[in-house]
Amino acid sequence: MGLLVLAGCSGDATTPTPIRFLHTFGPEETELANTTLAARGLAVESSLVPFARGQQVISEILRAGTNCPDLIRIDATWLPGLVSANLLAPVPPALAQQDWLPEAVALASTDKGLAALPTTVDGLVVIRDGAAPAPASPTIDDLLAATRAAKHSARPQPLGLRVDGYWLVPWLRAEGADLAVGKIDDDGATRAVDKFAALFGELVPPPPPAGGEAPDELRRWTAHEVAYWITGPWQVGALRDRERLAVSALAHAPRGGQLLVVPTCAKRPDEGWKLAAELTAVDVQKKFAEAFATVPTRSQALTGAPPLVLAIHAALGAAEPLPRSQLTPQLFDDLNPALAAVVSGDATATEAIDGVRRGWRRLDTKGAP
Repeated sequence: MGLLVLAGCSGDATTPTPIRFLHTFGPEETELANTTLAARGLAVESSLVPFARGQQVISEILRAGTNCPDLIRIDATWLPGLVSANLLAPVPPALAQQDWLPEAVALASTDKGLAALPTTVDGLVVIRDGAAPAPASPTIDDLLAATRAAKHSARPQPLGLRVDGYWLVPWLRAEGADLAVGKIDDDGATRAVDKFAALFGELVPPPPPAGGEAPDELRRWTAHEVAYWITGPWQVGALRDRERLAVSALAHAPRGGQLLVVPTCAKRPDEGWKLAAELTAVDVQKKFAEAFATVPTRSQALTGAPPLVLAIHAALGAAEPLPRSQLTPQLFDDLNPALAAVVSGDATATEAIDGVRRGWRRLDTKGAP
């Protein structure tokens, strides 16, 4: 937790009441946010919740309603559940009418209109070494063909791929399935898992221990072991050799983003929206795009963004959002361990998908929390 304090004028030592901000920023993003907000004259008490536990922690805080922040940064997949539970305050009309990108509006909206302020657009793209040719098309087959052509003795497994249900989505969709209850009921989902798992040992090395994925991916990229890397802006921002990068689209890739919301239980909702307006200001979005290669959500901020950011934005144009359901974030709880079991050889694709189907049906019957 950190407190940014703006001293009063004329020597006044009065400390303003800070705006309470709960977020999922990484350490470097937190540092830039703190510095930027302090320079803009805002007193902010910021608290970090790890992304992996974010939805659960935030939902519990808002349902309790006793210690609510004024503003929260959430993943776009968490929005339907929070809206359905009536836990979010409406977006002020003046903020809703900004120059938001259409794809950002889609992520931040429900059937009743804009329900949050979009702050970044992200998703999976193919990052490749600039020396590697672009795949012939965005399809998985052409990506794999290009990857096989990039193999050599010093780079025997040149594809970067993570054992995670989010990364499986393009394979599911290519086989006619999707990340949704009822969308994995035929053989397409089994084929997708089988094809995905078969890449490990052929084009992708065995996965690192759980929790070590990000540093291992960065190590492999830095060591030039990777020619093609399926990842998102959240990893690209950590790279220091960005001039080496080129970007390609991946067919059926998921598109997502990060949103800012004010809870109905916030004690100072107006201050929460004030902070949200500052964090989505054009100059602030440009600063984050420059520092972390994040894709802005306002057209003015995207104009003049670094070439790498523009390339990522273009590649994400062909991506497709995950199903807009309260259940979507919870589906990974069954899918991720099942996928890991197949990759490790502890289960067949058929066994894994059968178990996921049962888990998803129970979840659907039980309903979202």
